[in-house]
Amino acid sequence: MFPHYVKGSNVENYIQVEEQATLFGSGLVALGNQPGQETFIGIFSQNRPEWAVTDIACMHYSMISVPFYNTVDIRACDRIITQTNMETIVCDTLEKADRLRVEHSALRSLKTLIVMDLPTEGVGEQKAAFEAEGLKLVSFDDVISCGVKNVVDRVLPKPETINTLVYTSGTTGLPKGVPHTHKTLIATHAYAWQTLSEEVSPGRNDRTISYLPLPHVYERSSLHICMMTGTQYGFFQGDPLKLIDDIQALKPTAFGAVPRVLNRVYDRVMSNVNASSLTKRTLFNLAYKQKSKSLARGEKRTDTIWDKLVFTKIRSQLGGRIKFICSAAAPLAPETAQFLRVTITRNFFEAYGQTEAPVIAHTVPHDVTSGHVGIPGGDSQIKLIDVPELDYYSNNDQGEVCVKGSHVFNGYYRDPEMTSQVLDGDGWLRTGDIGRWNKNGTLAIIDRKKDIFKLSQGVYIAPEKIENFYLREPLVAQAFVTGDSSKDCLVGIMVPDQEELEKFAKKQNIPGCFEELCQNEKVKATIFSRMMKHGKAEGLVGFEQVKGIHIHSKPFSEAEGLLTPTLKSKRNVMHQVFAEEIDEMYSEIDREAKRLK
Repeated sequence: MFPHYVKGSNVENYIQVEEQATLFGSGLVALGNQPGQETFIGIFSQNRPEWAVTDIACMHYSMISVPFYNTVDIRACDRIITQTNMETIVCDTLEKADRLRVEHSALRSLKTLIVMDLPTEGVGEQKAAFEAEGLKLVSFDDVISCGVKNVVDRVLPKPETINTLVYTSGTTGLPKGVPHTHKTLIATHAYAWQTLSEEVSPGRNDRTISYLPLPHVYERSSLHICMMTGTQYGFFQGDPLKLIDDIQALKPTAFGAVPRVLNRVYDRVMSNVNASSLTKRTLFNLAYKQKSKSLARGEKRTDTIWDKLVFTKIRSQLGGRIKFICSAAAPLAPETAQFLRVTITRNFFEAYGQTEAPVIAHTVPHDVTSGHVGIPGGDSQIKLIDVPELDYYSNNDQGEVCVKGSHVFNGYYRDPEMTSQVLDGDGWLRTGDIGRWNKNGTLAIIDRKKDIFKLSQGVYIAPEKIENFYLREPLVAQAFVTGDSSKDCLVGIMVPDQEELEKFAKKQNIPGCFEELCQNEKVKATIFSRMMKHGKAEGLVGFEQVKGIHIHSKPFSEAEGLLTPTLKSKRNVMHQVFAEEIDEMYSEIDREAKRLK
């Protein structure tokens, strides 16, 4: 089922979607796109049913789908279109098609732009403008109509046929094309299915909500598994600020998320608990303690007295029907994982993977421990290799995670140089993540080799680990920690949690709106002091603590180009955007050091 809230809660079943995909694929062929592996069809759209129809149409005719992230810039567009010699792109809005038209001189292979929501008013003038640039503008519905008149027999793929070319979201530079064959994706779905026990296996009466970007293999796998099982697959409206409204309207039973989303749920609930009366805090803590004990005993009930008195209210924030949660894309804080199991559902899973190998490891249903990503999935083989510069050695069960298996890609598209940096001759993929084998056989991700840098005194810094510690402080909503080899200390850009900061300011009688509070020196000193206290409690040593911070009032966002679609920081872009603030913090640190001398 495809509930679609953008178009008035339309519902389509999978048979209708398959029929539409055949007609749309036939229409693509009629427009000059030949079936087979030489044809690349771009999908530049927000999550919606037409996205899935386009993707399935490509499968029916052995074409290669190439999804674009919503916030892709023109440099990345140019790279993708040029590398693939792409002629056709399917867009959701005329605005996106117009962006490509304006840059058409740099996108020489492009010939046809198909728009899902093409306005009927003024369409003649719009088509003429595109034709003047040598482009054909066609509506999505017109392609289907063309397919109705020219139905083409399917050209079905083989296991080794490339299904999709997924370009990485580019945290470290230009995106790289990751080809996934039908074989690798089927292996991925099999691994994901393996994580589910019989009691949470999704079916026709279950539903999920699609809000994470479909170009990402995590959400793409969710779509395909829902199709395999008949699970209802709903789409959010497209506005992140209205996501909670969409969730409460759809009432999903399965919920996939990234850690940043789940951590905010945890932080918000705990903040409200801590601000509540002594009676309510005592009741929550007692309920949490008792439910934790029942989980440890293997009990699965969600109808205890504690659920009815306390946790039902928390579940209602996510629609009230959640029976399965999966977290992926980055490690999740152990206390958040335990919170989700206690307050929402015992069936919480954590998966570990990346674009090049979608499911490397996953937790299992009977394990309610936290702080790890479980065991190898399917036929995955995992080994840890030494990273001596960071003092990680495999004989200590620590090192860079390397993986091999049916789901691992065979190399970046037309980029042998980058391929040689991550894939060896025996098929082992170097993930860039630092892992640790636990005594119970599970894998923990403890560091990120790709983001690590060195300070002037020779020590190595893992900024993401430090950021995650600072984010446990309620006043901090977002954090960016940085430094370089010419400096001996770290600095940070911090975005406060607006609700928490305004509560703090009211208690302290500090006047001003949110933007003014972010410029207040007392506020800055308080946030810095709490960060230092929190970092010390988490075990950060002196050189891992920031020595200066800048308070930024505007949240980091994907739209601003600061975050990837899975909400990870684009560190190179962050450095450029905040270069002036970073330089000023170091200058202030230097002035203070001279004054103390």
